[in-house]
Amino acid sequence: MLHQAVVIAAAAGRGGRAPRPGRGGRSNRSDAPDWAKPPVEGRQKRASTSKSPPNGGGGRGDKMKDGSRASTAKTTKGKPPMERAVRASDNLRAVTTKGSTKKFDDVRRGTTTLFEDGGRAPTLEECLRYEREGHTCIRGAVDAMEMIPMVKALSGEIMSRRMAAYTHRVSVLCPQVDVRELRDVEDAKRALKKHSQEDVGFLQTFNLHRDENSATREYIMSKRFAKIAAELMGCEKARLYQSCIFVKEPGMAETNWHSDLNMVPLDTNDFITLWIPLRSLEEDDAALYFANRSHRDFSLPYWHTLEGMEDLEGRYEIDTYDELDLGDLTAHHGWCLHWSPPQPEDCVPRYALSVCYFADGARRMNTDHLRRVPHDEDAWSYESWLKDIKPGSVAKHPELPLVWP
Repeated sequence: MLHQAVVIAAAAGRGGRAPRPGRGGRSNRSDAPDWAKPPVEGRQKRASTSKSPPNGGGGRGDKMKDGSRASTAKTTKGKPPMERAVRASDNLRAVTTKGSTKKFDDVRRGTTTLFEDGGRAPTLEECLRYEREGHTCIRGAVDAMEMIPMVKALSGEIMSRRMAAYTHRVSVLCPQVDVRELRDVEDAKRALKKHSQEDVGFLQTFNLHRDENSATREYIMSKRFAKIAAELMGCEKARLYQSCIFVKEPGMAETNWHSDLNMVPLDTNDFITLWIPLRSLEEDDAALYFANRSHRDFSLPYWHTLEGMEDLEGRYEIDTYDELDLGDLTAHHGWCLHWSPPQPEDCVPRYALSVCYFADGARRMNTDHLRRVPHDEDAWSYESWLKDIKPGSVAKHPELPLVWP
């Protein structure tokens, strides 16, 4: 059951609270159905509501220069991140020599759901903030009441695919476990507790838009969202790269500092992620925090190691967005570093839809020139099309559909 709530997310670091560009009229929460309203009882405030991100972000419990730990989460142990990532590199190179560009009907597949009125375009202020800071907030991207059918469809998929989401976490965090032996969610939780080198920060449900039988497809591929993405990127045509529902259940750990493009085998800088909460977020909910202007910091030494993640607060101003209502969304550049704190145990789960787009014309990257080895985590998104596109070829594929215009 999803509950609508309000978030006033405390900003971290030197950045303070981000301004609220493009603020429109506020939705009337009293009009929302009961399941979309915030809980009014049974909540206990934590002793501290501080959400300052850890100085480091490469891995939970990463050691800082002063010997302290970056977070209160379980210390990462065993193989370092780069060793685990080598498997993804091997998988990529395995299909490189077999790759062949296939021809297919490259028709536009964006839907008109939520787009009857043409959708609202980002304001100049929102576009400038995205260009300069690497992120922005689009208030009222969709009317709150229009969001309700979309939220219902997505929440149904969250429940029905919960086991698949846990199986994916086990496959990423516990490579020594045979996921075929997992019988249910409790089995997966036991495997994570026993074998994982890291605390679980979130669950992912991948690419529902590729399932033609899913009721969520028409919303994820809506031109309403694609138009916003294309205008922020400044491109004429946009393709959909990936969609994910991210779930932070109560007590789940922080999401590490990262940039999305570091996990994408495309040779492009024109890449954007829209992050769409599926309920309003309260003060304690785990919102996204952004490192201002990190998308332009190409001297950051994190291409092949996590060394550059050790002092992000000393290097950047850190911003977040407060009072995210149902129908608001944030957008961040593919190279913009971002982080999310743990979800408190006394909160309801936090749900958000993440949709990634890239400008048409991007080429598949040659694995010998990867900035950093894509993590196995995202292989669920690229393994099905990577083998069909030669390195250096334009990334055109039915699973990378044109959605704008």
